[in-house]
Amino acid sequence: MRVARLQDAVIGSYLALPIHGDGGRLMLGTGTRLSKRLVESLKSRGYTKVAIKDPMVGDIELDEAISVETRIQAEVALTKSVTKLLAGRTPDLGPVYDAVDAIIGDLSKNSRTTSGLFSIQSYDSDTYTHSINVCVLSICIGRCLDWSFHKVRELGVGALLHDVGKIVMPLGLLNKPARLTDEEYGIIKTHCEKGWGLLSECFDAGSIVSKSAMEHHERLDGSGYPKSLIENQISDIGRVTAVADVYDAMTTDRPHRRAIFPETVYAHMTQAKGVLFDGTAVDGLFSQVALYPTGTILSIWGGYIAVVTAQDPRSNFRPYVRIVGGPGITKPIDVSLYSRPDIKINLLLDDYPADSRSMIADELQGIALPTEK
Repeated sequence: MRVARLQDAVIGSYLALPIHGDGGRLMLGTGTRLSKRLVESLKSRGYTKVAIKDPMVGDIELDEAISVETRIQAEVALTKSVTKLLAGRTPDLGPVYDAVDAIIGDLSKNSRTTSGLFSIQSYDSDTYTHSINVCVLSICIGRCLDWSFHKVRELGVGALLHDVGKIVMPLGLLNKPARLTDEEYGIIKTHCEKGWGLLSECFDAGSIVSKSAMEHHERLDGSGYPKSLIENQISDIGRVTAVADVYDAMTTDRPHRRAIFPETVYAHMTQAKGVLFDGTAVDGLFSQVALYPTGTILSIWGGYIAVVTAQDPRSNFRPYVRIVGGPGITKPIDVSLYSRPDIKINLLLDDYPADSRSMIADELQGIALPTEK
């Protein structure tokens, strides 16, 4: 199987993984043939990628950090909590803790994680995908830092609920397909304090868990929000959640831009260690995450197209790939990029239009991007 964008020629392909909607509801099962109507329907709902069956890479198994069942459990817990909040009722944190326990359990028994390599595969537009991804990443960082089980559990609950303040934000601003104005951005920035209020007053989550909501946009140099905290004024839970939040946000398609090239994200976050982000949290993240998830399509040096077939435990940055197209390629060729340092992965930002490139450059705060030819 491989991962494909819905903008690609996927009509007639068969799903290799199911697609779930809000609350974990099954929308399309494995093996569903993608018709033009289904593709357009998925696009209209905000879906950007799907996992499809492909005979050329039929032996590839996508790496899942957590099981589909665990992801659905987390989605259901979040859906029920938010539904109760919007109805003016007090949510029960029990199902949220249960979901976090299931995530911790999956990560503990995932052999790929113990080798320091895993991917977060989520090809849906569910409202809570980002929250679940941030929870998984935060837990992995906490475990890497040798935090106690209790502290990792509190971290996971806080990370799962870190964006709860967005439920009171205008939907049009959250999904705006363009850069926000200063006034609009000011409104969105209030979601941190609103989230803190919801967790403290409605969830009765306690101050430790609630710090994830309040502090996930704070930065060590004081340039973050809502309180412009610096260094040790930011809790360790806030620091870890901030790193997980930024990584998932930058590597995921957003309404106003496509996902940013993984090595560019790595460069930005490592250069910002000790300035914007906690260095130990950043190191913990990149010791765990696979920069190029299995099933990802890469453009590599020389005009070749390759699919990531597996992760190499020797490097989170140089996976095994199968070259499926390019000059002189008549049949697929399997290659270890770790063993072939001469093979370079192209900077896929070359495919971006100029206006998107400018927005990305601003977000990366000075990281050099290719210039227009």
